[in-house]
Amino acid sequence: MENKPNSKLFFSLYDSVHLRLYSFLLMVIHNQADAEDILQEAASTMWEKFDEFEEGTNFGAWAVTIARYKALEFLKRNKKSRMILKEDYYDLISNEAEHSTENISERLQAVKVCLEKLPEKDKKLLSMRYKKNIPLNRISKITGRSASGICQSFSRIINLLRTCVTRRLSYQGNLT
Repeated sequence: MENKPNSKLFFSLYDSVHLRLYSFLLMVIHNQADAEDILQEAASTMWEKFDEFEEGTNFGAWAVTIARYKALEFLKRNKKSRMILKEDYYDLISNEAEHSTENISERLQAVKVCLEKLPEKDKKLLSMRYKKNIPLNRISKITGRSASGICQSFSRIINLLRTCVTRRLSYQGNLT
Protein backbone atom coordinates (compact mmCIF):
# COMPACT_ATOMS: atom_id res chain seq x y z
CA MET A 1 0.00 0.00 0.00
CA GLU A 2 1.36 3.40 -1.04
CA ASN A 3 2.05 6.02 1.65
CA LYS A 4 -0.24 8.99 1.16
CA PRO A 5 0.86 12.44 2.30
CA ASN A 6 -0.71 13.87 5.42
CA SER A 7 -3.25 16.04 3.59
CA LYS A 8 -4.20 18.13 6.62
CA LEU A 9 -0.57 19.05 7.29
CA PHE A 10 0.17 19.65 3.61
CA PHE A 11 -2.78 21.97 3.05
CA SER A 12 -2.09 23.85 6.27
CA LEU A 13 1.52 24.46 5.24
CA TYR A 14 0.60 25.21 1.62
CA ASP A 15 -2.10 27.66 2.69
CA SER A 16 0.48 29.55 4.77
CA VAL A 17 2.72 30.16 1.70
CA HIS A 18 0.21 30.23 -1.17
CA LEU A 19 0.07 34.02 -1.49
CA ARG A 20 3.84 34.35 -1.20
CA LEU A 21 4.33 31.76 -3.96
CA TYR A 22 1.83 33.48 -6.23
CA SER A 23 3.48 36.88 -5.64
CA PHE A 24 6.88 35.40 -6.38
CA LEU A 25 5.64 33.76 -9.59
CA LEU A 26 3.94 36.95 -10.72
CA MET A 27 7.20 38.86 -10.28
CA VAL A 28 9.04 36.27 -12.36
CA ILE A 29 6.42 35.56 -15.04
CA HIS A 30 4.72 39.00 -15.31
CA ASN A 31 1.40 37.44 -16.34
CA GLN A 32 -1.42 36.51 -13.98
CA ALA A 33 -2.84 33.58 -15.94
CA ASP A 34 0.57 32.00 -16.50
CA ALA A 35 1.57 32.57 -12.86
CA GLU A 36 -1.64 30.84 -11.72
CA ASP A 37 -0.98 27.89 -14.05
CA ILE A 38 2.58 27.53 -12.80
CA LEU A 39 1.38 27.78 -9.20
CA GLN A 40 -0.97 24.85 -9.89
CA GLU A 41 1.89 22.84 -11.41
CA ALA A 42 4.11 23.66 -8.43
CA ALA A 43 1.37 22.71 -5.94
CA SER A 44 0.88 19.41 -7.72
CA THR A 45 4.61 18.70 -7.57
CA MET A 46 4.71 19.66 -3.88
CA TRP A 47 1.86 17.24 -3.19
CA GLU A 48 3.57 14.45 -5.11
CA LYS A 49 6.88 15.05 -3.31
CA PHE A 50 5.48 15.92 0.11
CA ASP A 51 6.83 12.65 1.55
CA GLU A 52 10.33 14.03 0.73
CA PHE A 53 9.69 17.21 2.75
CA GLU A 54 11.31 16.98 6.16
CA GLU A 55 8.76 18.06 8.76
CA GLY A 56 10.11 20.82 10.99
CA THR A 57 12.17 22.40 8.23
CA ASN A 58 11.23 25.52 6.29
CA PHE A 59 8.25 24.58 4.11
CA GLY A 60 8.23 28.05 2.53
CA ALA A 61 11.81 27.68 1.30
CA TRP A 62 11.06 24.21 -0.05
CA ALA A 63 7.91 25.43 -1.81
CA VAL A 64 9.62 28.49 -3.33
CA THR A 65 12.41 26.29 -4.66
CA ILE A 66 9.88 24.10 -6.47
CA ALA A 67 7.98 27.14 -7.76
CA ARG A 68 11.24 28.71 -8.96
CA TYR A 69 12.17 25.64 -11.00
CA LYS A 70 8.68 25.49 -12.49
CA ALA A 71 8.89 29.19 -13.42
CA LEU A 72 12.31 28.83 -15.04
CA GLU A 73 11.11 25.75 -16.99
CA PHE A 74 8.14 27.79 -18.20
CA LEU A 75 10.34 30.69 -19.31
CA LYS A 76 12.61 28.34 -21.24
CA ARG A 77 9.62 26.64 -22.94
CA ASN A 78 7.77 29.85 -23.78
CA LYS A 79 9.73 32.33 -25.80
CA LYS A 80 6.84 34.85 -25.65
CA SER A 81 7.32 35.05 -21.87
CA ARG A 82 11.04 35.57 -22.01
CA MET A 83 13.01 36.60 -18.99
CA ILE A 84 12.89 40.37 -18.74
CA LEU A 85 15.73 40.48 -16.25
CA LYS A 86 18.95 38.51 -15.77
CA GLU A 87 18.62 35.10 -14.12
CA ASP A 88 20.60 36.42 -11.11
CA TYR A 89 17.71 38.77 -10.37
CA TYR A 90 15.27 35.87 -10.33
CA ASP A 91 17.61 34.07 -7.93
CA LEU A 92 17.56 37.15 -5.70
CA ILE A 93 13.74 37.26 -5.79
CA SER A 94 13.63 33.55 -5.02
CA ASN A 95 16.01 33.95 -2.09
CA GLU A 96 13.97 36.83 -0.71
CA ALA A 97 10.74 34.84 -1.07
CA GLU A 98 12.30 31.86 0.73
CA HIS A 99 13.39 33.96 3.70
CA SER A 100 10.44 36.31 3.93
CA THR A 101 9.05 36.12 7.46
CA GLU A 102 7.03 39.33 7.56
CA ASN A 103 3.32 39.05 8.17
CA ILE A 104 1.78 38.86 4.70
CA SER A 105 -1.38 40.77 5.66
CA GLU A 106 0.73 43.71 6.88
CA ARG A 107 2.66 43.66 3.61
CA LEU A 108 -0.51 43.56 1.53
CA GLN A 109 -1.99 46.46 3.47
CA ALA A 110 1.22 48.45 2.97
CA VAL A 111 1.17 47.71 -0.77
CA LYS A 112 -2.47 48.81 -1.04
CA VAL A 113 -1.75 52.09 0.74
CA CYS A 114 1.36 52.70 -1.37
CA LEU A 115 -0.47 51.93 -4.62
CA GLU A 116 -3.12 54.49 -3.72
CA LYS A 117 -0.41 57.14 -3.29
CA LEU A 118 0.87 56.66 -6.85
CA PRO A 119 0.04 59.25 -9.51
CA GLU A 120 -2.82 58.21 -11.83
CA LYS A 121 -0.48 57.79 -14.82
CA ASP A 122 1.57 55.23 -12.85
CA LYS A 123 -1.56 53.38 -11.73
CA LYS A 124 -2.70 53.27 -15.35
CA LEU A 125 0.63 51.73 -16.47
CA LEU A 126 0.46 49.11 -13.72
CA SER A 127 -3.13 48.31 -14.62
CA MET A 128 -2.29 47.87 -18.30
CA ARG A 129 0.58 45.52 -17.54
CA TYR A 130 -0.61 43.51 -14.55
CA LYS A 131 -4.42 43.62 -14.66
CA LYS A 132 -4.95 43.59 -18.40
CA ASN A 133 -1.74 41.62 -19.18
CA ILE A 134 -0.78 43.97 -22.01
CA PRO A 135 2.77 43.30 -23.24
CA LEU A 136 5.35 46.05 -22.81
CA ASN A 137 5.74 46.66 -26.55
CA ARG A 138 1.96 47.16 -26.85
CA ILE A 139 1.96 49.57 -23.87
CA SER A 140 4.70 51.45 -25.68
CA LYS A 141 2.48 51.82 -28.77
CA ILE A 142 -0.60 52.75 -26.73
CA THR A 143 1.23 55.45 -24.80
CA GLY A 144 3.39 56.65 -27.67
CA ARG A 145 6.52 56.18 -25.57
CA SER A 146 9.60 54.12 -26.32
CA ALA A 147 9.88 50.60 -24.89
CA SER A 148 12.96 51.65 -22.92
CA GLY A 149 11.02 54.62 -21.54
CA ILE A 150 8.23 52.29 -20.42
CA CYS A 151 10.77 49.97 -18.77
CA GLN A 152 12.32 52.94 -16.99
CA SER A 153 8.87 53.99 -15.77
CA PHE A 154 8.19 50.51 -14.40
CA SER A 155 11.57 50.50 -12.71
CA ARG A 156 10.84 53.90 -11.13
CA ILE A 157 7.33 52.82 -10.04
CA ILE A 158 8.61 49.58 -8.51
CA ASN A 159 11.34 51.46 -6.65
CA LEU A 160 8.77 53.96 -5.34
CA LEU A 161 6.54 51.12 -4.17
CA ARG A 162 9.44 49.25 -2.59
CA THR A 163 10.57 52.36 -0.70
CA CYS A 164 7.03 53.18 0.42
CA VAL A 165 6.28 49.61 1.58
CA THR A 166 9.61 49.37 3.41
CA ARG A 167 8.94 52.66 5.21
CA ARG A 168 5.40 51.65 6.17
CA LEU A 169 6.51 48.27 7.49
CA SER A 170 9.42 49.84 9.34
CA TYR A 171 7.08 52.44 10.86
CA GLN A 172 4.60 49.74 11.89
CA GLY A 173 7.43 47.71 13.42
CA ASN A 174 8.46 50.70 15.55
CA LEU A 175 4.90 51.02 16.88
CA THR A 176 4.86 47.52 18.35
